[in-house]
Amino acid sequence: MKIVQIVTKLDTVGGAQSHVLALTKQLCLDGHEVIIMTSQGQLIEEAMAGKSVKIIQLRHLRRDISLMDDYRAFLELRLYLQQIGPELVALHSSKAGVLGRLAAFSLKIPTVFTAHGWAFTEGVQPLKKLLYKQIEKLLAPRTTKIIAVSNYDHELAVQKRVVSKNKITTIHNGIQSNDKQPYFRNNVPKIVMVSRFEKPKRQDLLIEVLSTMKELEWSLELIGDGVELANVKELVNNKGLSHRVRFLGVRNDIETQLQDADIFVLLSNFEGLPLSILEAMRAGLPVIASDVGGIEELVVEGKTGYLVDQNVLNIRKCLVRMIEDRPLRIELGQAGRNFFEDHFLFQKMYDNTVSLYKEALKEKKVKRNVQLLDHNRA
Repeated sequence: MKIVQIVTKLDTVGGAQSHVLALTKQLCLDGHEVIIMTSQGQLIEEAMAGKSVKIIQLRHLRRDISLMDDYRAFLELRLYLQQIGPELVALHSSKAGVLGRLAAFSLKIPTVFTAHGWAFTEGVQPLKKLLYKQIEKLLAPRTTKIIAVSNYDHELAVQKRVVSKNKITTIHNGIQSNDKQPYFRNNVPKIVMVSRFEKPKRQDLLIEVLSTMKELEWSLELIGDGVELANVKELVNNKGLSHRVRFLGVRNDIETQLQDADIFVLLSNFEGLPLSILEAMRAGLPVIASDVGGIEELVVEGKTGYLVDQNVLNIRKCLVRMIEDRPLRIELGQAGRNFFEDHFLFQKMYDNTVSLYKEALKEKKVKRNVQLLDHNRA
């Protein structure tokens, strides 16, 4: 297959970006031709590693809404798609998903849109939620197939009457396995959070919780970068936690960092199916995470970790329990590792995705043949 993958940004590490790169790498290894389109910026290191993959950086594609830039980005996408002539366009993230589908639809190219968490999910600002719900309703009939990365997102789209049941399929995220095991050798339990520093990710909430636990021994490592980094650093200083919190920035050794940790925490306002939790489960770490989106499909309450709301006292209770009980951490972490191995391996996700790509192509050919028959009868 000749496939164009379109993602809004490829200059930061996130779930959609990691998904696109892993999927593209395997598609190329299996003999498919893949071109990635994304916005301009310094590409993350992994994106440059696959020399067989052509990456086109679009001048006008932006994450923020701008009618003039968005129209120019649509024209730019359409022009490139005309020149490339792909059999299929696969789209990821909200802005790329909107403009890319419109451009591909105008050229009658089959599309598969992967929703890495809907922009109209619970926790999103009301006006943004309403806007994207209406946009997705308009785009769904113009999309060949839609992938939800969690059952939660699948049901949400159907219940809100955004997408018909026969158009959307759940394909859980998956990552490669490894044979590494956590060290669990820290005398002082090490908590880790891997996430972009943006408001929905709530590093600030974790700092607030930990500021009430100064009597306990713990350390925290925050991995990632983003617009809220300076604000979180200031909060850490104001809470008197600078000696216990380390900011590691963007890392290319996430596996090693997780292997050397004891507890993984993610307190987002909303999520799809976070790859960071899968990485933590693969590393054998117990997880404390917000009960939002598809997270309950990853974290088995009381078996592999704890699901929490955003109440400081409730989060504190779970953290204290894990910090004080090393055997519990090991037990929950091992159960999480087993659950990951049973349900969330990359190969399963990849096979299901390629199968859906082929279904989208087949569906387009069937429609074309029907149109030709109708034309001949006329």
